[in-house]
Amino acid sequence: MELKKYKLGEILDVTRGASLSGEFYATEGKYIRLTCGNFDYQNNCFKENKSKDNLYYISDFKPEFLMEEGDIITPLTEQAIGLLGSTAIIPESGKYIQSQDVAKIICKEELLDKDFAFYLISSTLVKQQLSAAAQQTKIRHTSPDKIRDCTVWIPELTEQKRIGKLLRSLDRKIELNRAINQNLPTLDRSLRAVEVRHVA
Repeated sequence: MELKKYKLGEILDVTRGASLSGEFYATEGKYIRLTCGNFDYQNNCFKENKSKDNLYYISDFKPEFLMEEGDIITPLTEQAIGLLGSTAIIPESGKYIQSQDVAKIICKEELLDKDFAFYLISSTLVKQQLSAAAQQTKIRHTSPDKIRDCTVWIPELTEQKRIGKLLRSLDRKIELNRAINQNLPTLDRSLRAVEVRHVA
């Protein structure tokens, strides 16, 4: 397999989200603002943020910051070690607002497959470059420019599509197994209740 060297900025674009005023945060509403809490960085997937109760935003914002299902996002702030370079996929259209701590990844589709890009951004190769370039403050930051400046080696598009499809398929099986494992205690309690009623 032949690999070609690129800067990420040659094969994708990175946009920063909106600066949202805290005075319009709310405990309920129509739109949820994305935060670093939406990244399950250990499993490299999207999660609903349950750590805050003021996640809704109830003022106007530009329509380009409203996310679509399938959009790829990555954090610009490292609020936990290992967060930089994580990726997540937006699960639903018209619900989430891209905030300034979250970058959106937009593939140049003639050069980069979207599924492949999801795994490329979260690869050790890219994570190490982002970590090395991160601003060394108490909470480390990266930027769209620093993401664009990362060097990668990728195969041609047909091979990217094959690899991306395979990895997505494996991830779905892992997610399914995780869901089954999470539901086992509930299932076990239900079966015991049925057994108790049957014996009675």
